[in-house]
Amino acid sequence: MHRAPSRALRAALPVFRWILTAALLVPLSETAAQNSGYFAILPAFHDRLNRSGLESPLQLNHQKFVVFVYRNAVAVYSEADFFNPTQDTIRQELALPSTGHDENLSAPESRVSNGILSVRMWIEGEKMMPRAVSDANEDWITVTVRFAPAQARKVKALFWAQTSLANVESTPGLDTVPIDPGPRGFMLDLFHAGVWGGPIGTIDVTVLFKGGLRVGQDSVTAEPETYESTDTSLTWSMTSLEPLAGDNIVLFYRPAGPWPAGPNTMAHLSEYIVRKVYDTLLYVAGRRESE
Repeated sequence: MHRAPSRALRAALPVFRWILTAALLVPLSETAAQNSGYFAILPAFHDRLNRSGLESPLQLNHQKFVVFVYRNAVAVYSEADFFNPTQDTIRQELALPSTGHDENLSAPESRVSNGILSVRMWIEGEKMMPRAVSDANEDWITVTVRFAPAQARKVKALFWAQTSLANVESTPGLDTVPIDPGPRGFMLDLFHAGVWGGPIGTIDVTVLFKGGLRVGQDSVTAEPETYESTDTSLTWSMTSLEPLAGDNIVLFYRPAGPWPAGPNTMAHLSEYIVRKVYDTLLYVAGRRESE
């Protein structure tokens, strides 16, 4: 008789798949510099101060991501609709984990975030100044939001991350070494959004390939395989989800053809994304919301 995999096995399967997929995409000559486990982890909002493991009273009614994928980086728009169903006023820290964040609390073969950069945040359309926090070995970007009883509030964020599977200095302005061509990858972390009360009402994820990248032309693998695709996009839609690790979206890609000449450092990426990509990303995310 067929048995469904246990919760523990379901949680472990994405790690096994990641190891296998990375091995298929990465030549043996490149693996030595990539054994650190550092990876581009694109987070949803966490409850950093929740040590109990119990769900927060706040509900996450809707989570939306729009991700622009480039040869060396991803730029991310995140939008979260929170609701306070209680009769109490709640002051809640909403946190995005960055450098050093461990996806599985140091489990074997666990991936560690290589950091999110140039973070911008808004609460109900008002731009906020996020706070940087160092907590043990992890860096966080946080903002504190006040929720009145029965109040819903929309929180938005922009950030970017480099996607090379090799070790790359992640501090723009301090690096001068070009990022080498090779395989790329990132994980969109939905699992840690399960800390909010009850299931997440809806999750919509749109991944758009930019800079000449195309799904049919370049090597692209993505899980879970519940997406819809075009030549330049992958989309996922989920409803009433209490996310497990297996619900995290993991995407590997390897651009085909010659790599363009010119500056290709973290500092160059930072300037290009912040000055040219962020405004376009906000426009596209807003347009897709109105459709």
